[in-house]
Amino acid sequence: MPRRRAQHLADAATPVARALASTVAMPVDAMVPLSLPAPLPDPERPGFPVLATLTPIAGAVVLWVITGSPFALVFAALGPVAAVASLLDGRRQQRRRRRRGAVERSAAFAELDERVRLRHDAERAEAWRRSGSARAALAAPPGSDWRHPDAGRAVLGRASGESSLRLDGTPRDDDDRAALARAAVCEGLPLAAAVADGIGFVGPPALARAAARAALVQAAHRAAPDALAIDLPREAWSWAMRLPHRTGARRLALVDGGSTRPDGRAEGGCIAVAPSEADLPPGLATVLRLESPTAAVLVRYGGLVDRRPVTPELVSEREAAEWAIATARAAAGAATPVEPPRSVPWSTLPQPAGEVDGRARLRAVVGQGVEGRVELDLVADGPHALVAGTTGSGKSEFLLAWVAALAAAYPPEAVAFLLVDFKGGAAFAPLEGLPHVTGIVTDLDEAEARRAVASLRAELRHREQVLAAAGARDLAALDAGTTLPRLVVVVDEFPAMIERFPALGEVIADLAARGRSLGVHLVLAAQRPNGVVRDAITANCQLRIALRVLARSDSVAVIGSDHAAGLPAGTPGRAVLVRGDGRPTVFQSAFADAGALDGLRLRRADAAPARRPWLEPLPHRLAPEHPDLVALIALREPTDAVVFGLADDPDRQRRVAAAWNPERDGNLLVVGAPGSGRTGALAAVARAWQRSRPRAGLVVLDGPRSRQWDALRGELEAVRTGRSGDRLLLIDDLDLRFRGWPEPYRLEAAELIDSLTREGRSAGLVVAASARSANSAGRFAFDGFGQVLRLRHATRADLVQAGGAGELWNDADPVGAGLWRGLRVQVAEVGRIDEAAPPARVPELGAADLRAADSRSVAVVSPSPRSDAPVVAALVGSPPLMFDARPDGARAAEAALAAIDVPGRPIVLAADAESWAGAWSLAAAMRDTAVLVVRGGPLEYRALARDRGLPPLLDERPAQCWLLRPGEAPIRRRWPPTSAEPIDATSAPHATETVENSPHQMRIP
Repeated sequence: MPRRRAQHLADAATPVARALASTVAMPVDAMVPLSLPAPLPDPERPGFPVLATLTPIAGAVVLWVITGSPFALVFAALGPVAAVASLLDGRRQQRRRRRRGAVERSAAFAELDERVRLRHDAERAEAWRRSGSARAALAAPPGSDWRHPDAGRAVLGRASGESSLRLDGTPRDDDDRAALARAAVCEGLPLAAAVADGIGFVGPPALARAAARAALVQAAHRAAPDALAIDLPREAWSWAMRLPHRTGARRLALVDGGSTRPDGRAEGGCIAVAPSEADLPPGLATVLRLESPTAAVLVRYGGLVDRRPVTPELVSEREAAEWAIATARAAAGAATPVEPPRSVPWSTLPQPAGEVDGRARLRAVVGQGVEGRVELDLVADGPHALVAGTTGSGKSEFLLAWVAALAAAYPPEAVAFLLVDFKGGAAFAPLEGLPHVTGIVTDLDEAEARRAVASLRAELRHREQVLAAAGARDLAALDAGTTLPRLVVVVDEFPAMIERFPALGEVIADLAARGRSLGVHLVLAAQRPNGVVRDAITANCQLRIALRVLARSDSVAVIGSDHAAGLPAGTPGRAVLVRGDGRPTVFQSAFADAGALDGLRLRRADAAPARRPWLEPLPHRLAPEHPDLVALIALREPTDAVVFGLADDPDRQRRVAAAWNPERDGNLLVVGAPGSGRTGALAAVARAWQRSRPRAGLVVLDGPRSRQWDALRGELEAVRTGRSGDRLLLIDDLDLRFRGWPEPYRLEAAELIDSLTREGRSAGLVVAASARSANSAGRFAFDGFGQVLRLRHATRADLVQAGGAGELWNDADPVGAGLWRGLRVQVAEVGRIDEAAPPARVPELGAADLRAADSRSVAVVSPSPRSDAPVVAALVGSPPLMFDARPDGARAAEAALAAIDVPGRPIVLAADAESWAGAWSLAAAMRDTAVLVVRGGPLEYRALARDRGLPPLLDERPAQCWLLRPGEAPIRRRWPPTSAEPIDATSAPHATETVENSPHQMRIP
């Protein structure tokens, strides 16, 4: 016993608590510990408010110094007054907190006491189920427990005992110690004593002999006749003379009315009856004094002094005599065989007439025991069953025979089955084709398995609605005209299912708690259920069947004894049945061969199949004309919902519209791996948008990058000026779309989309975009989009990172399948996004573009002025003048411009961005008066243009340039073909002449 636990028991300081270490006859599994309520915090003594006291005094002194009035000193009295008031208020608040804390702690103790009571009830029930008793021995088949070498322990009655319940926490006051004392002792536990150590019963002869009979019945029930011989007195024990225990290896002495010492051969123990303790034989470890049929007191227990009250276990002489006769017949083989048959063909077992039972029973004959056929009733014995059995024990064959027996006894209108097999799917295959079987779910299809079991909650709701509509309290009270069969859910390898899908444990627990009245029954099978099946589930499994198991603990966990661990390995199908009364029954399970099952299928071939408790999975390809989709569109779209697919809602057994409501949901982001159907999803959204909003606009961001840039700028301008209206902006591959753009434009595009997603909805513009993942979409996925449609992801981790439910990941999802609002969804297949109208052709740069009313100059900035300037010069018929970044290059250009005067023709001056930046005065002059032609990027543009913003984005193919007229915004022009004949400096004599007469030489090609 842990040190802290021992200290708690010592603190209880009661005679019962001091004797607890040796009183529990049958251990109970430890439960989840409870905790003591938190102690009240120690009161904090409020400190004296020094500053609050001194501050008014100091203020009064200052006022007196300033005003000179002695009345100012009156304010000094406020300090002590405020201090006293503060102290009093602090104490009042402290008392209030303590009162409130005391009330809360009292409520916590009341709740703790209720939990302790419930734990003790469960512990008591489990202890009695495992311990056995004289009543259990009388009810069991005679000889069914003859597998022990000695008499073991006999239950003497009910008494208080040490509880396995633990209360965590350190006791701080009397309330804590009282709670620990209450939790430490469980009333009404079975009190058992070892027969071999000697048991004495003292009191009125009739009472003492009734208690001794109970102990003797238990000893004879446990030990076989060849293991135990019973020495009996002649008087008052004639009934026991019929017992077959005469020649066993160990001898049990029964002494009545005297202190005669048993002889040395009584190593099997002693049961003694006497009117007083002095008349008992010496050396008895346990002595019980009987006072009335319901009251007794321990005198000695296990060799220690003990004074606990006991409610004795009594057996009448008539009951004992009848049992002794049956036991003798069992030993002689006159009444029933000791062992069930080794094989029981399923076809030889007659099944009950289920039509007669109606909804009140759910019976099936599943095997043969020593007393005849073994019949299980899930209504009377259940409502749920727990089945255990190791590999090769015949567990799956037993489940098969049980389901087949129910199907033979009842039509599909009365019972239906959902079969779940998590060890490969072959166990229930022979039952496929029965109209009762609504489905066979295996671990080979994880998504379908999860979906089917999760749908059972919806089945519970459906049944609640049917019962409520009929005004019936439970299924048995439902009118016969209402079709609602009992549903039996059989799960083979239940722990494997819970390990694979932990969340389904909550579903099974819900079914276990609510299934009885709704007609839903669980049959849970496992190789080793110990420690795997929750207490909340096993508490509702009153029907328990254990085939052969490997560990005694597994047998005890299921049926309360170790019988199943000793079943023969060479007899598959041998099992131990325990119903709610705790009586064990050994039987041989029936075996249903293929021929018998084929005959059953033929017999039920004309029956209508049972209603399936879950819908079919979503189709892998959802056509726009699918009837479910058409019906849901008709229901939803008058509300402006954009229905783009079907969503599967197994928890409610229904399909719902996968609908996006832009006004409520905000912008939409579609994420998924390559090939998951992102583009198709956007196409479905666009089609649904046009269908639900025929007057709204649709903008598809595609085509040349110049058009995409203009669309983004135009949409943002429309939003900010209130001219947008209802419009949908569709952006496919958001994470890749701007990858090839120049960096300034890529960053600006991100800002534009960010602004559109934040500002657009208020102006009627919403955005629907797609990306490979939420991470690849960058900040758009989190800042700008209110709803995310998650299509198939490459890995479960990717889906979880994208905000999806990892348990719904399926790498085999078809194109268009994904998650929407936590539900699986299939997007309608409508084809690709409609292509936008082809972009308007950008005009080619021409001579008319280079003429301006108030300008006679053309400035060209280009990364390659030597090749670009002649092209511009050819358009205006004037040779180009070029300069470089040398210090004297700009001065030479200025001199050349001043010297050249060609009437009617503009002057073409060209350089790269660096040269223009070096000639800042020349650049300033040209910026105000010249027509500007810019090739390149933002660097070249900003070398001459006043605008610090970004000009319109240019396409790479065909090549484009910017044209800026004085006082106008930049526009795009297609760069002329290079095949045009440029004007060279050598063919312009006045240009050459100007350079020769210039004080600074200028390089002209």
